[in-house]
Amino acid sequence: MILIFFFLAQIEINTRITKEYQNKELTIGDPFEIEVSVTHPQDVKISAPFVDSLDPFMILSQDKTIVQEKGMETNTYRMRMVPFNTGELNIPAFKFVHTHGDTTDTITSNTPPLTITSVLPEDMQDINDIKDAVEYPDYRPWIILGIVIALGAIGFFGYRFIKKFLTRRAEAVPPPPPWIEALVAIENIPVQEWIEKRLIKKYYYTLSEILKWYIERRYAFNAAEQTTTEIVSELKRKKVKLRDAFGTFFHHADLVKYTKFIPEDAQMFQAIETARDLVTKSKPIEVNEEAS
Repeated sequence: MILIFFFLAQIEINTRITKEYQNKELTIGDPFEIEVSVTHPQDVKISAPFVDSLDPFMILSQDKTIVQEKGMETNTYRMRMVPFNTGELNIPAFKFVHTHGDTTDTITSNTPPLTITSVLPEDMQDINDIKDAVEYPDYRPWIILGIVIALGAIGFFGYRFIKKFLTRRAEAVPPPPPWIEALVAIENIPVQEWIEKRLIKKYYYTLSEILKWYIERRYAFNAAEQTTTEIVSELKRKKVKLRDAFGTFFHHADLVKYTKFIPEDAQMFQAIETARDLVTKSKPIEVNEEAS
């Protein structure tokens, strides 16, 4: 226990809005950038950041840099985000799984506040006057379209070049095994709180996403973007023994997420045990043998 607290004390995590956006007035749909940095001893393995829910934000892009100095390593994730709501908001809490030897745990970032205003001016009282008619033919829309396409192409290829360049510079830090990452994420779900607050859809959505990401890493296919039918079909093609059990869980979760069906409390508490059991039983055989 002393060892756990010792390493937790050396891990620092911080989320901040970048300087160019700290004093900028943002409206709904305006992109902005944040930096999430985590500093830790080099012998501690740190996973990529994940969140329980991004609502009401969406991540447009993400870059990573790594700096190592005096036995410590700092991973900095620069994310470009966009808000889809107005008012006093908070950046979501980013979580990291950290592993040192046989000890695995999570650490959670701070949640900086952010004010998002409406796109309409507060003093707007009437519709603006109609602009003068433009004589035909008008080539301006085509010129603007061409400029937009050119800028988009430059931005796309520039982004890919920079990302490839930074990836080559950054040292690869292997994430923890997918079963450890999934089990830690499951343990961090506040089951009692969400069920008492009747956040049922959020509860089942979170469990489904954890299992999908686990399946994606464990069996190497794009499960996070697939439907339940597609996932089961791919698991069957890969001859995964627990494919029917995974399918049953996802079908039940879909029923809760996309309909008005609400399971009994006993079934909801059992759902997290089922998810945990699916991950544990589908670990590689050699891992299960070592654990026993």
